[in-house]
Amino acid sequence: MLRASIDIGSNSVLLLIANVDDSELEEISDNATITGLGRNLDEEGLFTEEAMEDSLAAFKNYKGLLDKYEIEPQECLITATEASRVAKNSKEFFSNVKSEFGFEVKIISGDGEAHYTARGVTLSILDNEGSDVVIMDVGGASTELILVKSKPFKVKRSISLPVGSVRAKDWIDAGIFQEKLDEILKNNDLTPYQSESLIGAAGSMTSLGGMMKGLTSFESQKINKQKIEFDKFCEFVDKIQDIDEGDLSSQYPFLGKRSRTIGAGARVARAIGLSLKVSSLEISTFGLRHGTLFEGSIDERFISRQ
Repeated sequence: MLRASIDIGSNSVLLLIANVDDSELEEISDNATITGLGRNLDEEGLFTEEAMEDSLAAFKNYKGLLDKYEIEPQECLITATEASRVAKNSKEFFSNVKSEFGFEVKIISGDGEAHYTARGVTLSILDNEGSDVVIMDVGGASTELILVKSKPFKVKRSISLPVGSVRAKDWIDAGIFQEKLDEILKNNDLTPYQSESLIGAAGSMTSLGGMMKGLTSFESQKINKQKIEFDKFCEFVDKIQDIDEGDLSSQYPFLGKRSRTIGAGARVARAIGLSLKVSSLEISTFGLRHGTLFEGSIDERFISRQ
């Protein structure tokens, strides 16, 4: 069955079109647009005009792709996460999106974000019956840690930390990154998520995986299931902190607008990995949009009430 999902994150808007059956998912079209909806969110508590305009352009493009595959806008499963939970103008913005394009956006809770992300990742990587693994999803405004049993699938526990690549970049620019990060790590007990290995999902982690492979274009098949020693990852994070945005974009063209925030996202991932005493990483290019697509609906218990 042909299905489509859109994941509206704090840094990017992602569209996935795939054939889905009871046991697997075959990607047909996977698309990403950096819009930065979470930019300056802590200062104003609002989506910026620039970010909304960029997002509207993405929706217009995605509407055209859905038309090509004869998928109606109301049939597309659309979720929005942390930035949309926080922004005071998110509901008004998504009302305009529905009026213009017919897209019905569901703002989901942190628990919902963890559930669908873990569901997507388990489609890609996890194949050990009954194994417990920890997934780290570094988003734009938040980072989800998810302890999941792979088969049968079950999210055992999760936590949403209010720091991601876009928020971290704002804090770095304001000179308060370490202070804010230390506060988050102090106020949240991450002991249940300590693990020798960690699965990194979502845009920052997959981009870092591509960068560590020296790719100039994003090649999902080369990045997915990539194994990385955590000390090597930390060395790479240190290395890219000294490269400016323009040089990063030239060296890794697939980053596009993500070159602005990738260094900040890398610092978040490194800090959390060190806190969890991680020794190895595995990268998954699957995530939230795959999870919603596979399940075929958005459970009402995951709709945010904020």
